[in-house]
Amino acid sequence: MSQSIQPKISGLDLLLIFAVTLIWGSSYPVMKFAVTNYPAGIFRAFTFFVGAACVGLYAKARGDTLFIPLNERRIILNLSFVNMALWHVGIIYGIRLLNSGRAAIMGYTMPVWALLTTVVIYKAPLRAKALLGVVCSLTATVILGHDEFTNFAGHPLGVALTVGAAFFWGLGTTLLKHSKLSISSIALTFWMLSFGFVFFLFVGIVFERDAWRWPDALEWLAIAHSGGLSFGVGYVAWFLVARKLTPVTSGLSVMLVPILGLLGGAIFLGEQIAYTDILALILILIAMVLVLAPNRQEENN
Repeated sequence: MSQSIQPKISGLDLLLIFAVTLIWGSSYPVMKFAVTNYPAGIFRAFTFFVGAACVGLYAKARGDTLFIPLNERRIILNLSFVNMALWHVGIIYGIRLLNSGRAAIMGYTMPVWALLTTVVIYKAPLRAKALLGVVCSLTATVILGHDEFTNFAGHPLGVALTVGAAFFWGLGTTLLKHSKLSISSIALTFWMLSFGFVFFLFVGIVFERDAWRWPDALEWLAIAHSGGLSFGVGYVAWFLVARKLTPVTSGLSVMLVPILGLLGGAIFLGEQIAYTDILALILILIAMVLVLAPNRQEENN
């Protein structure tokens, strides 16, 4: 009987996982703060530029090539449109209408949408345990959506945008996993971030030109956090450890992100945490465990 040997996870790997979780969890209140008074598309263009610059400099320091073979350029363009344009349009405009914690909770329904798109597009089997996770995730979305519809100051459009963003993130994850690419993860990230910059620069010029202004000091800090930390450091650190982790471990290791997003919004932005937020968060965490957990056959492989 053969056993697959997993690379040993070092203390540095664990530290990087903790750093990524902290950075991505704090990104939601930072985004909410930034786009409350600053044009969301222009903010996102700035952050994509900073992120692409960081990843590009990292690739240059490593001596990695950023060249894309001709036959892979269309694939990367399609992946970038789904993962960078559609996901970020939904989340960056949705978070303007919602609490940052609520946006984080709904954003992390992504594993469920990844599962469902895999089932629909690639005819993967849908296990009963995963189906229960889908039900939990959809129940959480309905709870938060109902709360936004019934609240006088609620923003159901924010729910639709954020859930739509999570769907496209899940779809993009599915398409990425089934794409045959020869370029490195770092090169792929650089070009996807570069695409995001061009896309949101276009959005900013077309739709937000009248609102254009230079960011103030705090907004520049938010840009540095989202671009330099979330995109640059976050992606690079994640790629360093993600290949050592099993798919289950990598998925479950970021379960703290929506929790940190909820707490960060309450602590730094004074957002109220309703019982519906806590209930929805619990349901999403249960859904993530059910969807990402392997069956016995996978555990024995």
